[in-house]
Amino acid sequence: MKKINQLSLIMIAVVIVILISGCDSIIPVTPGEEYDEENTILEYIRVIPGKVDMAVNQSQKFELKGYNSENRLIAMDPSLVKWVATHSCGMGMVVWNLSPKKGSLQTTFTPLEAGNYKIWVNYDGKWARAEVSVVK
Repeated sequence: MKKINQLSLIMIAVVIVILISGCDSIIPVTPGEEYDEENTILEYIRVIPGKVDMAVNQSQKFELKGYNSENRLIAMDPSLVKWVATHSCGMGMVVWNLSPKKGSLQTTFTPLEAGNYKIWVNYDGKWARAEVSVVK
């Protein structure tokens, strides 16, 4: 009887390991975050995260996401993406690093001075932004 119980537990453990390692449906998906394969008409874009507090020389990754009229994610073409950063100082001096600046759905921003920044993204004529507050 003990051997049957042990064998059952081992079989259950093996099945669980197989399911976890080979099946992504076990991992919960955030509602609305799967790509819509049918309605692929872009309605609006967002920069994620939309608002960040940072320190000087700290890096933050930003990501572009596109949504259809049903507020569901749609696939996007990275070749249509352009990233831009601006600083509240407005004196024309670049006091940040932004890489890459185009051709990617993600960019990494590193401020070199304290202040307020905006991270802008343009996708095929549509604009979105994130706001960044940087302290020393």
